[in-house]
Amino acid sequence: MQYSSFEKGELFENFVVDKLFKASEYDLIHRTNSFNQNESRYAENTLKPDFKFRCKTTQQEFYVEAKFRSGFNSKEMIEAISYNQIERFKTFQKKEKIPIYIVIGYGGIPNNPESLSLIPLDDLSYLELYVSFLRRFKIDKGLVKSNLLNLPKKQHKEESKTSLEDDQIKEKVTGFNKGSLFNFKNKKVLLASGIGLLLMVFLFFNTFITSTEDTLKQKTTEYYNTIESGNINALENYIEPNVVKWYSKSNMSFADIKKDTKAYVKRHPATKVEIQWDTFNVNPLNNDYAVTYNMVYKLLKENRGKDIIYHLKIHAIWSEDLKIKSLYEERI
Repeated sequence: MQYSSFEKGELFENFVVDKLFKASEYDLIHRTNSFNQNESRYAENTLKPDFKFRCKTTQQEFYVEAKFRSGFNSKEMIEAISYNQIERFKTFQKKEKIPIYIVIGYGGIPNNPESLSLIPLDDLSYLELYVSFLRRFKIDKGLVKSNLLNLPKKQHKEESKTSLEDDQIKEKVTGFNKGSLFNFKNKKVLLASGIGLLLMVFLFFNTFITSTEDTLKQKTTEYYNTIESGNINALENYIEPNVVKWYSKSNMSFADIKKDTKAYVKRHPATKVEIQWDTFNVNPLNNDYAVTYNMVYKLLKENRGKDIIYHLKIHAIWSEDLKIKSLYEERI
């Protein structure tokens, strides 16, 4: 059965309310107007996330935005959220100090999606998502347990004061015990602890590198998407204020890069980037990341109706803030 985009949205929203955040565990405080309701009179609260719930266990409130996607796009990514919406939600979350979660259903049908991911807004920095990222936040098709949301239980003032006093007493006792017991530790215990620590560092480092590579793939994709869309102002989200090397130029300011890019897009309004992800390589460089990858770059219908195609190797340095501080290419 074929559904319109609005029908898909409403079916998935009903699934979220009825299956994931059931009335037995969550109070529904707010729900934005439907498309039909807004047609007759637009409500300002439509700019908020779809739902506001209160957990009956913790009494904590939170927002949920529901997104259903039938499948992946040509880049094998899910188009999760718009730039304007994610920026609006971040401002809204900061102002209200209430956490926002994005629940994404993909594959299958809206009222019974094949897969689900529940992503805290603070972890969502990308507009399009790889399946590897979605899997990090995968949830089952059933009631979402409150502990999965990491919502602390609200306390009354007396409880909070008592809890604070207990914590201070525990801290003093623990500190005393640590000092007393340290003298009894033997070399074998210290050696075992050292080995355990090294293993933890090794595992953390490998996990960190994998996660960083996925993150840089996301940022690289978004960078090129921003240029292709002509949204040059948004490039400040991906480029440092001052760049050491920018293609054939050195020591460029973002203002100069923005000006050059605008002129380039005017000359070449239709381009296409095909990154060969199997060549994507990340190496730590002090506090930065050196990134290289091959790609096919096309200027669409530039030469009497024929595309001009370049095979390039890209060399980039991304800062610890995940912004480009150096970028140049070589033909291969």
